[in-house]
Amino acid sequence: MPLLDIRGVNVNFPFDPYPCQVDYMNKVIECLQKDVNGVLESPTGTGKTLCLLCSSLAWQESRKAQTELNKQVSVSHLLGSGADNLSAKSIEGIAKSLENSTGTSWGGSDFAVPKIIYASRTHSQLSQVIQELKRTAYNSVKVSVIGSRDQLCIHEQVKKEQNNTNKVHMCRAKVNARTCYYYNHLDDLKKNSEPRVMMGNVVDIEDLVGYGQKNKVCPYYMARELKSDADITFMPYNYLLDPKTRKAHGVELQGSVVIFDEAHNLEKICEDSSSFDLKPGDLATAIEEVTRLAEKMLEMYKSEQMSESQFDDPSAGAELPDFTVDDLLRLKATLVDLEEEIDKIDVPYNSKGITKPGMFMYELLAKANIVYGNKNIIVDTLDKIVSYVTADASGAGTGLSKGAGLSKITDILKIIFSQDLAPGSSLIEHQEKTARSYKVHLQREDIGKKKKQMDLWTNSSAAEKSGKTLSYWCFSPGHSMNDLKAHGIKCIVLTSGTLSPLSSFTAEMQVPFPVQLENPHVIQKHQVWVGTMRKGPDGTVLNSNFETRFNPSYQSSLGNCIVNLARVTPNGLLIFYPSYPVMEKCLEHWKETNIWTRIEQYKQIFVESRSKGVLNDLMNDFYSKINDPSLNGAIFIAVCRGKVSEGLDFSDINGRAVVITGLPYPPYLDPKVVLKMQYLDEMKGKQGFQSLSGKEWYKQQASRAVNQAIGRVIRHKEDFGAIILCDTRFANPDAVRQLPVWVRPHVNKYDAFGLALKDVMVFFKTAEKMMPAPKPPKRSVSSSSHGAYFMPTITRSGHAGPSGIQPAHAVMQHVPSLKHRGESVSNDKLREQYQSAGRSASSSSQKSLFSALDHSEKHQEERLPTSPLPSLQQSSTSGALRKQQSKKKIVIKKRASESAPIIQESTEVSSKVSMSHLNSAESYIAEVKSTLSGDSYKMFSRALVEYKKTEDIDKVIEVLATLFTDDTAKHHLFAKFYRFVRAKHKEHFHIMCQELTGLATGYKAEDTVNKKRLQDNIACHGIID
Repeated sequence: MPLLDIRGVNVNFPFDPYPCQVDYMNKVIECLQKDVNGVLESPTGTGKTLCLLCSSLAWQESRKAQTELNKQVSVSHLLGSGADNLSAKSIEGIAKSLENSTGTSWGGSDFAVPKIIYASRTHSQLSQVIQELKRTAYNSVKVSVIGSRDQLCIHEQVKKEQNNTNKVHMCRAKVNARTCYYYNHLDDLKKNSEPRVMMGNVVDIEDLVGYGQKNKVCPYYMARELKSDADITFMPYNYLLDPKTRKAHGVELQGSVVIFDEAHNLEKICEDSSSFDLKPGDLATAIEEVTRLAEKMLEMYKSEQMSESQFDDPSAGAELPDFTVDDLLRLKATLVDLEEEIDKIDVPYNSKGITKPGMFMYELLAKANIVYGNKNIIVDTLDKIVSYVTADASGAGTGLSKGAGLSKITDILKIIFSQDLAPGSSLIEHQEKTARSYKVHLQREDIGKKKKQMDLWTNSSAAEKSGKTLSYWCFSPGHSMNDLKAHGIKCIVLTSGTLSPLSSFTAEMQVPFPVQLENPHVIQKHQVWVGTMRKGPDGTVLNSNFETRFNPSYQSSLGNCIVNLARVTPNGLLIFYPSYPVMEKCLEHWKETNIWTRIEQYKQIFVESRSKGVLNDLMNDFYSKINDPSLNGAIFIAVCRGKVSEGLDFSDINGRAVVITGLPYPPYLDPKVVLKMQYLDEMKGKQGFQSLSGKEWYKQQASRAVNQAIGRVIRHKEDFGAIILCDTRFANPDAVRQLPVWVRPHVNKYDAFGLALKDVMVFFKTAEKMMPAPKPPKRSVSSSSHGAYFMPTITRSGHAGPSGIQPAHAVMQHVPSLKHRGESVSNDKLREQYQSAGRSASSSSQKSLFSALDHSEKHQEERLPTSPLPSLQQSSTSGALRKQQSKKKIVIKKRASESAPIIQESTEVSSKVSMSHLNSAESYIAEVKSTLSGDSYKMFSRALVEYKKTEDIDKVIEVLATLFTDDTAKHHLFAKFYRFVRAKHKEHFHIMCQELTGLATGYKAEDTVNKKRLQDNIACHGIID
């Protein structure tokens, strides 16, 4: 492996890095050496994860060496043998080298090596990162991964619980009561062996679960044991940002390096982890749960059988409650007071609700006697109650409730009071500082509105109670970021493939990011095509704004775009809509107008569902169609910000093009969106650093969602794909500036759809010739993987993959016009072709067109000596052709059974028509020649000869599109060519002409009947002379 020297740190890298990879590692190490935050964007496929792991762990190794030196020197000095054992000069040299490497001076209190906390969005993404780590030179570092009981618990009874809160409390109760066999077995094993020795150094979720099931030990608590000595700890980033979750898992932040990978969603996660919605049913359920538990306990106390044995004797089978009936009654009174105070707030009917400043929440809770002074007592009581009622099916809580309402109240109070009062600080100042990041919103619930039950145990009458929803919304991601900084972390590194625009992203975080990077891609120019399309094939402006997005003409024009793109795009095509309603209305229109059927002539369509749990099967079906050699690929239609746009990999043949149909702005009238914009406008200029305005944030949300969807294609350095932006607003300079830095230089802007389509076809033809066929995946991912992770499909290759599936069709098979063309035709061969034209069985219209072309070339021989269509030496070719036509005579006579007179038709009549047609063809050729340049006319001539020879209509259409669609003044020349197309191609040409130019050709169904065949049919019913 190459050993790189980056800022004095020796980094082991698996291969010679690209310049952009060196730049990326340089920035990571700079953050670690200087203890400063960094925000780093590097496109998917540039090896971002590998660079992040190698650079950060290499720096950590240097820091370990420096710490060890500190220890050795300190010990030597204590023993008084420093001069004997260590040369002062060598110590100084080593110390200087390590100081340059780590960025920290040696000696003093530097005996701690900073731990690395690596956070990503999901466990499935973390599993991929850990697999990447196993393939590096750093695969001996000690790793831990933090997961929930959903992923790690293997206890049969706890696993059955649907509610995660119930799982937590049931697990804790079993551990405390020593009734969990798996935990007890782990506890016994720890007496004889270290958990790290049992598990090994690099482990992920699957390793833990597999070991636990095989050896009957608890994976969840094994993971917690491994955390204590880990060099790097992996966890989903909501575990890190949510204070209560962080505390529950014992995550220590002091002195740690925090890395957020896939951080494009970090802003939303920060806000959501600090926000809540308290519905009237939640509070009513909590009150009912306390009431029923108090009644049950009073009954138990009054019962002679229960009072003595059940509560005084722990061996009787029931767990002794750690609270009293008085505790329950006081808690109920507090909750009832809170409910009454919320009911007193006047919220107008049929309104969007009312908004209060963040301080209002503290004032409201104080009226119910919930304040900083007693909040710990209340939260502790709530935890004890929930733990008791969810402890075990055989406990005293059976039949009462699973504590869903009380759990919600507990979580809410932990959010409101998440930050403890600093010693010596004023309570009012602390509350005001916290409240600045929040807004309180109250909205009335409809009386008849159906409420979703929180749990099977929840009382339906409580859940459906009418009232007001109390929302406490955090609008500052900086609230969570500053909370992390307050815990003494060393630095924060935010990275993703799509963070642009960086200025607005960092402004939202409200902490300084001195180190920034926008990396280019490792791909070459021929691997990506980017185009903005202002108009559809019929000339309709493509604009998915509020006024036009449901307009039938817009929906039809967009559908015709997709029909064409489905025809020319090889393999997988992705289409992203701004929202579900826009997508659903448009698809409904396509089905009504037959556009859907036309698209499916080329590729089968898959649509992202709102329903949970169906995505895995849907993706597997999509991948199977992509790899079916009998099909031309498939289309996946999804929405921006959905699961498909955020976390799925469409590398290679799975996604050769991505179409963005509009700008996915957040819903403008949504109360949360309105308040977010108001909050930003109020705070702009008041926080001591650059911040966004509400309007800037609103635009940024659309841009970031687009960039994330764009990132589904071109996933590695050997990949290629097209990015097609089908909305006129994408052509605005401001919109282009919001695109990722690697996309911007490639943007082409098109006013005419035909020219754009032609360039897309040429791009795929070129890319498939220049790019090597990707290799099939070397390994498959176990079906037991957690999260939305899908096994890579067989990629384009010259041989079958491991399962024998042949690769899907290439673009040249999708689009006949892109098949490999032969060598250029020589002049002599052209003469031979034209001389034999009269002997061919072509239609009269074809003869006329080629005759006209020949006639035109005859007069241009001196002026165009190098033309591929020179005039023929025999000037009588056209005349001979006409003479030959007039030699044959077809006479149709009456049959004996028919009373109609004998009809005799001489072809001399049709010969006159043919002469007229020839004159028309000559006029067309003359107009084409006067319109086109010399080189363009040569291309036109060659296309006619090739059409006569091969009858490949798509190849002709490609040339005509190139020549006549870039300027609307030339569109009529495309349409006029219809007269000279063979009968069997007329309908196809008519459709393509309308889609590319919007002009009609005068097509009639009878035009598709070959005239010679018609004459033959007539002759079969008569007598041929």
